[in-house]
Amino acid sequence: MDMERVLKGLPWTFNNHLLLLIKLGRGEVPLKVPLIFTPFWVQIHDVPIGLFSEKLAIQLGNFIGVFLEYDISNLGKENRNYMRVRVQIDVRKPLKKKKQVLCNGVR
Repeated sequence: MDMERVLKGLPWTFNNHLLLLIKLGRGEVPLKVPLIFTPFWVQIHDVPIGLFSEKLAIQLGNFIGVFLEYDISNLGKENRNYMRVRVQIDVRKPLKKKKQVLCNGVR
């Protein structure tokens, strides 16, 4: 497989175990590269359709981890009650489960 295709398709698993992959730079020593981050696509549910926006996707993505991108094809679709964001996750930290969003001061 092409290396870029493999890296773009992250995360990968083997026997239900997460594989952490990174592209090494010239001269980098593999044993000194920390393997602690991996990207994930995350579904964010219960977002009112009127609040779907790039700004909210970025804010929620940065709450979960480090925002990378969002799936624009889901934004504003009536049959979708969630948004998808791609985030960089630190695998040493527990996953965040919940975030309340206020709209005009109302939960």
